[in-house]
Amino acid sequence: MAFIAPLLLLGTLAVAVPIVIHLFGRRRAKTVKFAAIDFLFQSDRKTARSMQIKEKALLVVRALACLAIPLALAKPYTSCERSGPHVARGAQAAVFVIDDSFAAGVVTDGKTWLVRATAQARAILTQLGPEAEVAIIRASQNADTPTELTRDHLRLGDQLLAMEPSARPADTRRALEAAGLLLTASGHSQKTVFLFSLMAKTGFSAGPAPWGPQGPALTVVDVPVANRNNLAITKLVVEPDPASGARGIAITAEVLNASATPVKDTELALRLGSDVVARGRLDLAPFERKAKRFLAVLPKGSHGADIQVALPNDVLPIDDVRSARAVLRDDVRVLIVNGDARTTRRDDEIFYLETALRPGDRIDSGTTLRTITPDEISADALSEADVVVLANVPALPTARVTALTAWVKAGGGLFVTVGDHTDAAAYNRQMRELLPQSLGEIVDTMWGATPEERAARALHMEKFAVDHPAFAALSKNATELRDAQFSQIFLLAPDANDSARTVLARFTNGAAALVEAQVGVGRIALFTSTIDRDWNDLAIHPGYLPMMQQLIRHLARRQAPVDESEHLVGSTVTLPVAGMSKLEVRGPGNLATMFDGDRIAGRTTLRFSKTEQPGQYRVRTFDAANTSTTREDLGFAVNLNPLGSDLTPAPPSVLPASGSGGGTDKASTKQRIELWHAVAAVILLLLLAEGVLLQRA
Repeated sequence: MAFIAPLLLLGTLAVAVPIVIHLFGRRRAKTVKFAAIDFLFQSDRKTARSMQIKEKALLVVRALACLAIPLALAKPYTSCERSGPHVARGAQAAVFVIDDSFAAGVVTDGKTWLVRATAQARAILTQLGPEAEVAIIRASQNADTPTELTRDHLRLGDQLLAMEPSARPADTRRALEAAGLLLTASGHSQKTVFLFSLMAKTGFSAGPAPWGPQGPALTVVDVPVANRNNLAITKLVVEPDPASGARGIAITAEVLNASATPVKDTELALRLGSDVVARGRLDLAPFERKAKRFLAVLPKGSHGADIQVALPNDVLPIDDVRSARAVLRDDVRVLIVNGDARTTRRDDEIFYLETALRPGDRIDSGTTLRTITPDEISADALSEADVVVLANVPALPTARVTALTAWVKAGGGLFVTVGDHTDAAAYNRQMRELLPQSLGEIVDTMWGATPEERAARALHMEKFAVDHPAFAALSKNATELRDAQFSQIFLLAPDANDSARTVLARFTNGAAALVEAQVGVGRIALFTSTIDRDWNDLAIHPGYLPMMQQLIRHLARRQAPVDESEHLVGSTVTLPVAGMSKLEVRGPGNLATMFDGDRIAGRTTLRFSKTEQPGQYRVRTFDAANTSTTREDLGFAVNLNPLGSDLTPAPPSVLPASGSGGGTDKASTKQRIELWHAVAAVILLLLLAEGVLLQRA
């Protein structure tokens, strides 16, 4: 045992004071002879003995109190060996970087890694003392970062107690970089980063070191993981299986063995809804990925089903399950009115459109096509169509325009394309109701151009409404369409009510390329160039097929299922909202998000980004009469980023060097245990005992 202020032990000499008072301060009784009192002597002796015991006890209590007071003031302490980082107490700046990725849910001895890590963090927070300024940075991908340090340790302790694994992978390098920047603004000379991390190699991306030699000290807190052998389902793909019938689907699950130990005969279970409909087994070599394929049939009477493939639970249960949505795609009935039919197939106006809508003439393309001439347009033909395409047709007579207008207002979809047979004046005079905007003059950028000048004069599409369903299957900014060259286009004449239509894409000269308008409950789209190769070469570019397919389905209100591509936690999902008064998205845990009012009015799509939990998300829409409909075709599944399932530890070289911030990292060090608090408690007990003895005396 040692003392912080040993000179104060001189105060222990005061223990002699109560002893001296006891020995020399006793009152001596005067002897008075009185014969009648002899009979009381016997009882007086008993009383005297009792008084002597109480006085001696009082002497001992007072002596101990006098001894304890200087002992407490001298602040005694002892020390012992303990495992863990060295923690200096006092004024300083410190940042706790804590891995809260979904991998932090790995279980050891019945507790998750994060529970054990936050327990150590709370202990270190206490050791730092109240003068330390501290911040907590979570190391999961895209986690919020605090903007300042604080001395509110109670709030930080509550944050640590409430911390749970997120559903995102780790981005430890980003968290260390944020910690270094936060400490740079501190005026303290001692700056330390305490790192609580699984040290999985997938959390350390390449890049420059978060700080240099003048940066903070780095203390890695060891929170061991007993078992890192993890199996995970990293991918789940659902496709139609025509061989199994109209309701047949094929499910392919990819499984990763993220360990150096081979796995034999592990079982996978396929669920449709709540029922297990198939099981399969896999053998995996160390660090191998292998696919398992299942075939299933959607239940009769259902339009879709929740798909789930699961492994037996291991040390990290969250990535043993992966979800998807299977939705039967409604066929779209397309009536194509060919305004420039040719005997040579490739020269026909609609050759490329037909090829895009039924590639390979597959029966599972989701589209049924019927081609007619302008003279064959009739009420019967319209009644059997979801979308009508007017492909470079001459201006229609009034009767057919009237029939088409009524059909669109009732909910039909109309796609108008132009060409050599399009007369702007006749269209504006006879078919204005079927146009989002009046047609203007033709622009021919190749007039008088030499072969060498053609490429430079060509127009290109740009300024895409990338959130629109027509471009949903394309990459960001619709790069698959940007290289297409246009030689001739129609300009659009200005209208008084421009707000009634939406420009979905423009040309490089600013002219509208694709325009949409709502007419009644139906939709009309106008493409200001040809859909064959007469005025452009768009049809031979990779974006033509997905754009045409998605645009036709949008006009027919038959959007392809939202989850055709897999959505990861934190991603944004685009949902169509045209014609809706409200839309509700309900995710895992029955948490609902409602979009209404200004958040949905006048928009064709919205972006839903509250995808922080893996699982199934359901969509309910409301019309103008507030009638709700559960949209199975818009439901989607969200899954974990498979990057975080690999728990293989990274080498120490991925960490930045500990800077000159004043901290150290030791595997074992002396821990000081202060004893003066206990001595002070003893003083209180002694004073209480003295009071009790005086009362009885």
